[in-house]
Amino acid sequence: MNAAEWQEIERLYLAASGLEPVGRAQFLDQVCDAALRSEVDSLLAADLKRGRFLETPPAQLVADLLTREPGSARPGQRIAAYEIVSLLSVGGMGEVYVTRDTRTRQTAVLKLLRRHLTVDAHAVERFEREARAASALNHPNIITVYEFGTSDAGLFIAMEWVDGQTWRALMKAGSIALGSAAGFCRQAAHALAAAHAAGVTHRDIKPENIMVRPDGVVKILDFGLARLGPLDKPDIEASGASGTISGTLSGTLSFMSPEVLRGETATSASDVFSL
Repeated sequence: MNAAEWQEIERLYLAASGLEPVGRAQFLDQVCDAALRSEVDSLLAADLKRGRFLETPPAQLVADLLTREPGSARPGQRIAAYEIVSLLSVGGMGEVYVTRDTRTRQTAVLKLLRRHLTVDAHAVERFEREARAASALNHPNIITVYEFGTSDAGLFIAMEWVDGQTWRALMKAGSIALGSAAGFCRQAAHALAAAHAAGVTHRDIKPENIMVRPDGVVKILDFGLARLGPLDKPDIEASGASGTISGTLSGTLSFMSPEVLRGETATSASDVFSL
């Protein structure tokens, strides 16, 4: 999804949030297709789940959106010690840029929390959890986090640049030799074993979150839904309202384990099922 599409989602979300439930549904029925409606509904559901609608005045959010459009950081712009090279992607939670670390001159990836979400305690906590989870791990098959901090542009996570393709892209490109597939899976399994040993459950293992470099090295990405702590200890956040924008289930539906679909706590076995 590109920046223009996310801007349209935000525009409709802000417009719908000021309407009564019946009028809101009628409005969205008229202006949204199925995909757009799903994205807007997920944002509205998150507000209802937290029992507020909205804590931040819409006028302030609109001003923020007008001041800084999604993906608006330009090549050459500095965010903390990182110089923007290009926009990589814009998602519901963050904007991702390829950057150059001005201290080391190395390429790095910078993930910024979307501006309108900086007032959302749930979104900020999830963003911080991603940084804590990944930075707590030191494994050749897990993306390395360099730094987590704040800047004039907002909260950011700086991490290693992985030059390669996602497992999804590899599958779409055609058949993969059995030996290669087994080797990639073995690397991902080792990475998950290391994460679980450190008390981190990923909770969103899917083809988009597994990257393969040209040299065959696998990297597990995106710890935004990760659970930190002892794997045998009940986790309130992981049961029920478990960390997604909809506040219902953790992860991606088609890769969820049976216990997560039942609303139970995700465990290391849940990650293995997804893999």
